[in-house]
Amino acid sequence: MGDYIERTLLPGEQIVASARPHWAIFVGPALVVGFGLLVSKAGGIFIVAGIVWAIFRYLVFNGTELAVTNKRVVAKSGIVRRNVVDVALTKVEGITYHQGIMGRMFGYGSILVRGTGVGQVPIPFIAEPELFKHEVGQLLYAS
Repeated sequence: MGDYIERTLLPGEQIVASARPHWAIFVGPALVVGFGLLVSKAGGIFIVAGIVWAIFRYLVFNGTELAVTNKRVVAKSGIVRRNVVDVALTKVEGITYHQGIMGRMFGYGSILVRGTGVGQVPIPFIAEPELFKHEVGQLLYAS
């Protein structure tokens, strides 16, 4: 798990489930670079744009953390500006996920955390969103 969530654990709090972004976040930049390699004129522009986009996506990839602890759900994202969602388990109304066709094929999707006071917070490109939702559901609905 990433540094932020581990640094902010409360006394007696343990990470129960965690998720990271999926490698599919790099497909778009790779396609742009590949297109640039195929085009003779102005191909360099596409290559540079694809590399810049890939660097940005790498920073997003490394800067996104999502975890459920025995006390709360925590999501952190952002490069220049940090966005943190921190919802106590007692305030979580539900967690859903969305997967398109490509997401189903390659195992990624968007997690949506719904909580009292925070509304609906989407976290895109999460690897294995169904498994993460299942692990959270076990915590939320265990009796």
